[in-house]
Amino acid sequence: MKVLISSMAAMAETAGPSGRAKLLVEHLKKEGIEVATCIAEDVNYKPIEGVKNHYLEVPMPLGLPKAIATKTFPIAQKLGIIERKNVASFEDVQHFTGNIDYNYLAKSVDDIRKAIADFHPDIVYSEFNMSAIIASKLEDKPLYATISYPTQREYSSNPKYAKGLKKFLKENSLPDVYSSLDLFKWADKSFVPSIYELEPIEKDNVTFCGTWKDVKDNPNADNFIENDRNNKNIILVYMGNGTISPKKMFNEIKNAFIGTDYEVYIASLGLEKQEYENIHVDKHWNFSKLLNDAVLFINHGGQNSMVDGLIYGVPQLICPGRVFERIYNGESVENLGAAKVLGLDGFKSEIIRDESEKIINDNGFRENSKIIGDKLKSYGGIDCIIDAINENTF
Repeated sequence: MKVLISSMAAMAETAGPSGRAKLLVEHLKKEGIEVATCIAEDVNYKPIEGVKNHYLEVPMPLGLPKAIATKTFPIAQKLGIIERKNVASFEDVQHFTGNIDYNYLAKSVDDIRKAIADFHPDIVYSEFNMSAIIASKLEDKPLYATISYPTQREYSSNPKYAKGLKKFLKENSLPDVYSSLDLFKWADKSFVPSIYELEPIEKDNVTFCGTWKDVKDNPNADNFIENDRNNKNIILVYMGNGTISPKKMFNEIKNAFIGTDYEVYIASLGLEKQEYENIHVDKHWNFSKLLNDAVLFINHGGQNSMVDGLIYGVPQLICPGRVFERIYNGESVENLGAAKVLGLDGFKSEIIRDESEKIINDNGFRENSKIIGDKLKSYGGIDCIIDAINENTF
């Protein structure tokens, strides 16, 4: 059995699709399934040893020429312009990142078709990559895909951005769609890296996998005693891209916690490595190690971040900004009593400090996080996908 995996690309920091693709590749390899990737070498890309990666073009924001996009996008990030943009649906994301621009579709679909011709996969797996979905249909290959509740057209869409996609589909004699998000319905099998309580999708070909990660249980996770927080003093911070500018995020977090008893670890591709007393900054940290000893996870509400906090039983303070998916995720976890959500106006040092203390000192947040996390860990993870692959012969 051979599987070609392609994840969504972007110039921006968006670790979710690429991170899940890497986990999927590693698990399939362990099971003796032959794997190749067709992943753009963007800011999120990490080579996977022993796996061939076929070339895939990196999309430019809004479909702008590369010479313009590569100069203006970093400036927009630093100035905080991106965080002021409302992102109402996953269709907005596809448009802003350039993934459904007509010219990009023509190039990227061709790239993936070349990878299919070279690798001859039995299955194409799309990790939110629209071009991979289209290429699989043009090459008549079975399609598996990751989906989520807030990326469904029924949840939210913006069909005006689908013009280039509709033109491309028509030119290639493929079925028309109302929204680009309708492409997810083309998958033969769909997988949700979550549970129904967080993402209540009701479709016949959908499998809930829970977390895809192999988690080493925290030995202190069951100790919900009043002084348990004394054994842990780490606060982990990751705000991704497009919610809070790296500069503002750093300043507010530093002012909230500098000189306190907490060891604060900030991860951001937009910041240089630095130390300020108990504030530690780097582009990457070992989240699994830090979450094992964390009392709080401050994040942007991305699905990977949300699930990471839950599977380690760590309460969360979430600031989703104006991004639809993060707003949905934040509200879901808050409704289950495992987090509190901050609006953009609330991302200020004094509010962050006060809300953090409330969460840390209320054991109910940690108890609820563990309950949800245990359920996420009980669903089988990537083994659900492996079982689906092994059950089918093509």
